[in-house]
Amino acid sequence: MKWFHVLFCCVSLQTYAQCEFTEVSIQTSTAQWGDEMSWELFHALDGSEPLLIASFQGESDWTTSDQVLCLEDGCYFFAVADSWGDGWNGGAISSSLPLEGFADTFTLDNGYAGYLAFQVGEATCDTSLPGCTEPDALNFVQGANTDDGSCVYFETFEYTVNSEVWEREYIYYHPESAPADCPLVFVFHGYTGSADDIMQYSGFNALAEEFGFAVCYPQGTNDSYGNAFFNVGYDFQFNENVDDVAFTLALNDYLQANYALDETAVYATGMSNGGDFCYLLACEASTVFQAVAPVAGMIMQDIMDACNPYSTTSILEIHGTEDDVTYYDGDPTNQDGWGAYPSIPETMDFFVDLFGLVSEGTEELPNTDATDGSEVEVMAWSNETACPRLELYKVIGGGHDWPGAWGNMDIDASLVAWEFFESSCNSTLPLSIEPAWPS
Repeated sequence: MKWFHVLFCCVSLQTYAQCEFTEVSIQTSTAQWGDEMSWELFHALDGSEPLLIASFQGESDWTTSDQVLCLEDGCYFFAVADSWGDGWNGGAISSSLPLEGFADTFTLDNGYAGYLAFQVGEATCDTSLPGCTEPDALNFVQGANTDDGSCVYFETFEYTVNSEVWEREYIYYHPESAPADCPLVFVFHGYTGSADDIMQYSGFNALAEEFGFAVCYPQGTNDSYGNAFFNVGYDFQFNENVDDVAFTLALNDYLQANYALDETAVYATGMSNGGDFCYLLACEASTVFQAVAPVAGMIMQDIMDACNPYSTTSILEIHGTEDDVTYYDGDPTNQDGWGAYPSIPETMDFFVDLFGLVSEGTEELPNTDATDGSEVEVMAWSNETACPRLELYKVIGGGHDWPGAWGNMDIDASLVAWEFFESSCNSTLPLSIEPAWPS
């Protein structure tokens, strides 16, 4: 599905002085959250890649725009998308002419992606539209007519901690392209988020297909406020006793045993609360996780104070300087109620000292998208053996974002994380005499 992707540009209104074929006006109406709405219109050609002929990217709510197109007889389809994954919220597209397959107004009912196929004039159309065709699947693609084997569902997992049996949910995706003994990447959602949300916006399934690894999206438990989370000891969750490190280690053992994965290539990334949890894994599960890549994450001060990993774990942090949830400058006095946590530079300094690393300097990345209001600097630290490695992608002007999905568009956070994982190494030698957690 190489040609089906999130849209980045829009086509302005076109007019034709004289149309030799069928002139059609496509009207696009946005509703609430209009900037999440987008589409691309393709001409399906026999034996060739579909030809992109028009596109739209919403910019604001409750707007209406028209694109006048001159369409020769043939087969066409819209590839539609919603960047948040909840459908178009009342937004719609319509045609000025009743076309076969496009006689009524169309909307994306739910989810991130869909299709609308139609034909113009005398044409015989049998266009293959790949995607998940199971309506009950988490990644169902509205209008898809060729199942590509990508459907995923929540799975349940039971494990025992201190004689107490827990049941948890997760999503596991193992692409056919992944070889035997492949790496495993855990992806943790943010506070109030969900496994299926981060699966959709991170795009890790597509990366898993391209690079040949398995990916697991654990689902957090609900706190007393009814919000999903991973337990890192937030101040307002003082009464929560769920051990998410034990859950993650047990789930990893289960997946390793059932799918014959590479036990020496286990990685973790996550957004916000999921990123915070990655730091906890680096401190308490360093013999399992070779590298972690928090996005908009931070390490709680209590976790930092107790951090005594058995061995080293490579760490990559991606963080916006204008993050208004997880402050780049930290919150040492707990003004926001999450609990005290250091600044991102202080966090880097802590692990630099802990692992005995030296600076490799700072690199400014190209500002490939001048419209996103942010730029990226990369700072790196290593030692003579280049194992472990520490990197900070400082998104200057960036917010509480997952770059590449929203916010900064100069980098793709998911791809950056995978490339970091792929190139990382992890020393198996003890960093301290006593392990930080029981074996």
